Amino acid sequence: MRCTLRVGVGVTGVCGVLLLGLGIGAIFLFDSLLRDQIKKNEVIKKGSYLYDQWSDIPVPIFMQFWVWDLLNPEEVLKGEKPAVIQKGPYTYSERVVKTNITFHDNGTVSYLQPRTFTFLRNMSVGPENDTFTSLNIPLVTIAELIENERDIVKDLVSVIERLAQETLFMKLTVGGLVWGYNDSLLMDVNKLVPGLLPSTEFGLFMGRKTNGTDGVYSVFTGNGDVTKVNIIDTWDGQKSLNYWSDDPYCNMINGTDGNFFPPFITKDMRATLFSTDICRSVEGEFIRESSVRGIPTYRYEAPERLFQSGDINPANKCYCQNQACLPSGLLNISICKQGAPVIMSSPHFYLGDPSLVDSIIGMHPDPEQHKVYFEVEPLTGFPMNVAKRLQVNIYLRKVEHISQTGNVREMFYPILWLNESTFIDPVNADKFKSQVTNNIKLMYGVEYGMIAVGCVLLIMFIILFARLRRRQSSTVLGTSDERTSLLNGDTVQ
Repeated sequence: MRCTLRVGVGVTGVCGVLLLGLGIGAIFLFDSLLRDQIKKNEVIKKGSYLYDQWSDIPVPIFMQFWVWDLLNPEEVLKGEKPAVIQKGPYTYSERVVKTNITFHDNGTVSYLQPRTFTFLRNMSVGPENDTFTSLNIPLVTIAELIENERDIVKDLVSVIERLAQETLFMKLTVGGLVWGYNDSLLMDVNKLVPGLLPSTEFGLFMGRKTNGTDGVYSVFTGNGDVTKVNIIDTWDGQKSLNYWSDDPYCNMINGTDGNFFPPFITKDMRATLFSTDICRSVEGEFIRESSVRGIPTYRYEAPERLFQSGDINPANKCYCQNQACLPSGLLNISICKQGAPVIMSSPHFYLGDPSLVDSIIGMHPDPEQHKVYFEVEPLTGFPMNVAKRLQVNIYLRKVEHISQTGNVREMFYPILWLNESTFIDPVNADKFKSQVTNNIKLMYGVEYGMIAVGCVLLIMFIILFARLRRRQSSTVLGTSDERTSLLNGDTVQ
């Protein structure tokens, strides 16, 4: 009986040690196998799982616009603050299918990324032809050209005479402001000063609709180094921008195009991408672990320093373009918008200098509604939930010789704000979980299951071993007492 007990205790201990060792070993083994599998699949090449997801993005993407409707145009001309209300959303579905895909010998692939937009009336507050009162942006743009480039505008008098027919504020349709309309002022000025303007049509996102693309991208395929997959090598044939003076930092083209990130993301890494909307690269900072439709993710947000004034954040000094730096919360992108005085910010001047919110009646910044964030599955780098939010503003001031500017205050006038978003749908979420998440959970379950059972068996072994030793000690002690009694001549009655 004692022999059987000893064997049972020994077997328990051996099994516990084996399972614990196998569980710990499985962590390293399965992790290595998982990484090898991801490295194999996360290369941009025809026939791979990633290629299909990369070339024709399957998840739904939405572009929403909120326009700012001016309530007091006459008062603004007299020098009072603008009072505005937002109207929206006006929602479009966005389709992104890469074209002209060409693989190169240096481990990169180039492509165009045309986008098509379809208006969704059921997700909008009104039709595209809804009207509102906004700033006459062509007038303001030409006025700024006259003020800043007098030597270029040779026939200054005739241009000013034509401007006299315009008003500073005008009625626009949502679709016209966003996608473009033929502007009579631009057409007339182009006749007076040929070549002064790049187009006689105006729309804030006209380029996306007419050209359908924002340039030629060349990215690394990940072949040989999966940590570089989808990292931009060149954009429009350039390895860096030429917008921001001669500063190499501001002109860097860093990160991806935002469609997805390299795999094996850690919490101490920053997610970097290049945005043609604001003509610069940006970083997202890790905020917390999160979950999207049951898929574990990391949440990143745009930091406050993104649009921080160069007077406060020296790293942003080069965005001041050798001029006085703007208040925090603003980015002057006129240099990459054909000279139009376009100033970007977060919606409602969120995270901006308090003076910006105070300058416009109707601004109500809200972190939940206006921050930029994205949630990424860290092992694969696939974004599951993204909200890119920006506001388009126009620098407005009284311009000498342009009577239409009246006595307006110097300000950054809000035109509209947008939210370009994607949230993985249930079908694609289930597909991702079946191919990735559930397999990871299964591996972790096996690993930690073996460790747990091994620990339980070791605990049982320790308990049983201790009990067995106590029994043996009691038996030995009893035998020793009997022998002592016999040696002393004691007899048992």
